[in-house]
Amino acid sequence: MDADASQAEWQVIEKLLPAGWEEQARKKRAFRRVRYIKTPGDLLRLLLFHAAHRGGLRQTVAQARLAGIGSLSSVALFKRLQSAGCWLAWIAGELSRQMREQVRVPVGLRPRALDSTTLQGPGSRGTGWRLHYSLDLQTLACDWHELTDARGGELLERAPWEAGDLVLADRNFLRPAGVRAVLEAQGHVLVRMRWTHPILQDEKGRRIRALDQALSLQAGQVGDWPVWLQDPKGQPLAGRVVALKLPAPLAQKAEQKVVRRAAKKKQQVSPRSRLAAHYVLLFTTLPSKQVSAAEILELYRFRWQIELAFKRLKQILQLGQLPHKDLLAAQGWIAAKLVLALLLETLYRKAMTFSPWGYHLADSAATV
Repeated sequence: MDADASQAEWQVIEKLLPAGWEEQARKKRAFRRVRYIKTPGDLLRLLLFHAAHRGGLRQTVAQARLAGIGSLSSVALFKRLQSAGCWLAWIAGELSRQMREQVRVPVGLRPRALDSTTLQGPGSRGTGWRLHYSLDLQTLACDWHELTDARGGELLERAPWEAGDLVLADRNFLRPAGVRAVLEAQGHVLVRMRWTHPILQDEKGRRIRALDQALSLQAGQVGDWPVWLQDPKGQPLAGRVVALKLPAPLAQKAEQKVVRRAAKKKQQVSPRSRLAAHYVLLFTTLPSKQVSAAEILELYRFRWQIELAFKRLKQILQLGQLPHKDLLAAQGWIAAKLVLALLLETLYRKAMTFSPWGYHLADSAATV
């Protein structure tokens, strides 16, 4: 590809970036002086080039020099990567925010799936970083993310919620504080339950267990019970337990999965855990007048889309394994990967609505 064509394509990318991205490069101290890199755009292009390729720093600078993107040493690129993490995170955050500002579904609910995935550094067998991620299920686009270390817990209250949001999340997220945070934002939750769940009570104040309630169900039958989630810091939170007993083949497969997971951890599976595998247990704050129990179960199925999003990030963009041990360089590399992913999502979404070029033309565009 010739240099002119490459530069023209980069100008398209620049049109997708959030307003003020060049100023933020200076404010975040990612771009300090003109030396080997002439502009913030050249720096961003080089960092994204490094994130998009599997090679190390030396391979990146060599390929970038041949492509006419920039000319600097691998040590200089490493220092740029260290100092650019905050800037790249700002760009990724603004891209997420823009995707979050979308029209609600007609019924006034905006389904969003929340989850996290782990990232490992070079030679590491444990969790080095945790990427918390929210997916707008209407557009299948990331509308919020946060990077923490391995100690960053999976919490509903970590993400920003708005009126009308319906938060779909897995078992780890059912905690009173998180549910309260979503409700205070005038949203709703739809969360998978463990059989060892937080304290629930019925309308008479008696403690109940979701699995015990579900034992009365026949295969394929749906159960729906009003409950109150006990909140140590406030009034009980009204909700519902929605349960489904799986057909025998699916129940057996789910039980085998529980056994395999326990075997990897060298743990014994309790009879209660085996029994719970035969059921789908959900907690939601959506009122039954608004959404039926069967519709609740159908809605929760869409949570799987965030698992597919993580697979794309790790398999296509190679996000799972970090090439850098240095703390700041690792943060910068992850942020660059997220900018790449969000730019790809932005390009795809705009191509679906603007034809044929896929981005807004500037008001001052020259005409002939």
